[in-house]
Amino acid sequence: MDEAKARHLRPTSSLVRRLTQLNLAVMAGCMLLAFTLITLLLWLTARERQAEAAEISIAQLAHNVLPMVIFGDSTAAKHELSLVGQQQQLLYVAVRDREAKLFAELTKPDFSPPTLDNQPLHSTPYIAFSGLQLMLHYPMWMQEQLEGDVLMVMDITGLLYWFLRVVVMLAFLLALLFAGSAMLLARVQRQALAPLLSLTALAQQVGQEHNFTLRASVVREDEIGILTLRFNDLLKRLEKWQKELNQQLQQEQLQGQQLKQLAYRDALTNLPNRLALNTRLKQLTSDTTQHQVLSCLMFIDLDNFKYVNDHFGHDAGDETLVTVARRIQKMVRDTDLLCRLGGDEFALLLTRVSQPEAAEKLAERIVKKINEPIVVKEKVMPIGISIGLAYYPTDATSSLDLLNCADEAMYSAKRAGKNDFRVYSRGAT
Repeated sequence: MDEAKARHLRPTSSLVRRLTQLNLAVMAGCMLLAFTLITLLLWLTARERQAEAAEISIAQLAHNVLPMVIFGDSTAAKHELSLVGQQQQLLYVAVRDREAKLFAELTKPDFSPPTLDNQPLHSTPYIAFSGLQLMLHYPMWMQEQLEGDVLMVMDITGLLYWFLRVVVMLAFLLALLFAGSAMLLARVQRQALAPLLSLTALAQQVGQEHNFTLRASVVREDEIGILTLRFNDLLKRLEKWQKELNQQLQQEQLQGQQLKQLAYRDALTNLPNRLALNTRLKQLTSDTTQHQVLSCLMFIDLDNFKYVNDHFGHDAGDETLVTVARRIQKMVRDTDLLCRLGGDEFALLLTRVSQPEAAEKLAERIVKKINEPIVVKEKVMPIGISIGLAYYPTDATSSLDLLNCADEAMYSAKRAGKNDFRVYSRGAT
């Protein structure tokens, strides 16, 4: 991830919300599983209780009709069955004798009774569920003699309705419990993760502001507390490194400025050098807005400077150069540029000259000023000065051509007897 993306980074999801969702998903799964198991167990238990109650009822019925079967009183048996048939959930009840023949029966409307022909008697109690119906067989014994059996079919739809109501109530209670647990869980997790969220916000602020003096508060001495301590240690190191880096950058910037000054300054006279002049000339000639403004370049060369070095020494020559530079510098404007090109050569760039006569008058004053005695170690230095003038853009429109024109004009002054100035003229030799 690059710095721009990191700077504008925003969390796309909340850690508290994500953890809450995961915990709620686990809790919901556990509650759903528990709900399923509870409902299944409740249904099985309800059926078992229904079967036990029905078994008691059929056992009592078998005990009551046994004498009637033995004595063949089917009328009394039917009357007994009618009493039992008052139960709403009873669909069918039948009594068979020892020959497995139907002795008495009672059938509710819209119910198709099972076929009992050619079915042997049940010697033991038998209970079976078929859909929403409960079927029971109960034998009738008399002194170890099977005298017949009783068949009962019961409707358990009412049991199903009761079970569904209980399930709905249980589901509603579980939903309330789940909602309350979700709210409590989110609150607890938010409180538990508050130090981590605060640490995240601080990291985001540090990343945006690059302010490594910020520190996080240690709330609890747990894993998050240890992480906070390590994060603070990292911020301390970054703060120290940032200070050292800033100091190093300041030093390098200062050194760079010094090197720049050295690159564009003459060490002896502290004037701009040839590189500075070339840079200024390129700016001048490349700026189209300056094409209608007159500028003048003076190429300056000292006369008899070699004689000064040979007879008075290089120290006297250096002091002479410094004196010449100071005298000329005092005569020009702040917007003009005086440079030492090397040796005894100087250049003066005059920008925004009102008219050529102004530049020529300045050149004349410079010649007179330099002709004033220059005394070094109580000795007068026998030097003069030759100046060549060229104008931009009338004489040249490029920096190199302007330099060549000014240099050619200076040599014209040398050939004319030195210690004077000349203006560049095309066709002059």
